[in-house]
Amino acid sequence: MRYRLALLIVTIVTAGVVGSAFLGSGGAEAGERPPAEQLLRPSEAESFVWPYTSRSHTTEGRTLALNVIVVGSPGEVRAALTDRSELAWETAESDRGVDDNATLAENITVSENVTLGENVTFSAWNPARGAARYTYVADNASSGQWVHSEYQLATGTYLGGRTHIRAYPGPSDNWTALQAHTEYWDWYRLRHTVTGVSEGARVVEGDLRDEPFVVGVSRVYHGHRGGGSDGWMTVIELSSAIRRASGTSSLGVPGGLPASGASVVPAAALLAIAVSPFRRRVPVRDAALPLAMVALVLGVRSVGIAAESLFPAANPKVFAAMLYPVLVAGPPAIAAQIVHDRSTKHAGLLAAVGLGAGFVLDLGGLGVNVVPIDLVLQRTALIAALGLFTHGVARGDRTAAGVGLAVWLIVLAASLLGLL
Repeated sequence: MRYRLALLIVTIVTAGVVGSAFLGSGGAEAGERPPAEQLLRPSEAESFVWPYTSRSHTTEGRTLALNVIVVGSPGEVRAALTDRSELAWETAESDRGVDDNATLAENITVSENVTLGENVTFSAWNPARGAARYTYVADNASSGQWVHSEYQLATGTYLGGRTHIRAYPGPSDNWTALQAHTEYWDWYRLRHTVTGVSEGARVVEGDLRDEPFVVGVSRVYHGHRGGGSDGWMTVIELSSAIRRASGTSSLGVPGGLPASGASVVPAAALLAIAVSPFRRRVPVRDAALPLAMVALVLGVRSVGIAAESLFPAANPKVFAAMLYPVLVAGPPAIAAQIVHDRSTKHAGLLAAVGLGAGFVLDLGGLGVNVVPIDLVLQRTALIAALGLFTHGVARGDRTAAGVGLAVWLIVLAASLLGLL
């Protein structure tokens, strides 16, 4: 019976994954032009960009806001982010500082106070994977096209937390628009959850502002909100004297990660935190249930990150596909195994507390401080469903167990389909 139950869970969830993949792969091929008043002019050249990204060639598919403009040739911008040893520069110290004449649109406001949080260090940007996103660029306000990001970069890990960049070079060949954001992998929704757009811009600012080939960093107010934007955009100007070097010069890139890309806290330390509330109130044998839930959630995250690090050439989604069934079938199976034919008091509560602690410790290990309301609702529903299922198994109440399992599967399927 238990094997049939596990097979049913995996089958339903696999169907949900396939269905969500087909539903999420669509997009409009024919593009509509954004309103002219929404187009920005990133530099002195007569070219424009729509200050957002989109899932399709339409404004209705709008996702995140573009938040960084790097003025310079596309090749120089890419080298500045990925391989600074290829750059040589000739710039006077007096040319460095905040640019008071950055131009994005008429009547903009320029901020000279570009600051970063304390104790923030940065890592080299590496090639990254991510969903297709488009933006609209134009040589003039009346004619343009939708373009795919030319490349993607990131620091951190795909299955953990990272800062992610999508780059869109302009048609005038003298600027590149970046969409930078912080995010983490949500195992129970099988997609990334964005934690900040402004935070992503600050990471790029801090990485480039003190480099010798950067002559100005400013923030300009264009007034277009939405997509995580508060109406401000960072402008980074590269020296006009930059040239491609022959490889003789080198420039070190400081190591480290911002808090949003932090690795998971060691599982042993988190387990110690989870154990403490149960030491005096719960017998050791009963503590096994919540501890197993915590270990399962944190273990899957740790194994995924470790696999990604050991096999960098592999697509991280392969590891996600391998580990996700463990998160789906694991909690009900473990709960049923531990409480079956045992008169464990408060079995449902112990399972719910353990799963909830696993969720909290997992996000805390990634440095996530703010959680979207839809994610809170989804996690709460999963905790309640597992608690009800475990209570039913412990009491021999098949109706309660069946309802709990059904809610568990429904919530997971809804999450995969993007409903939660």
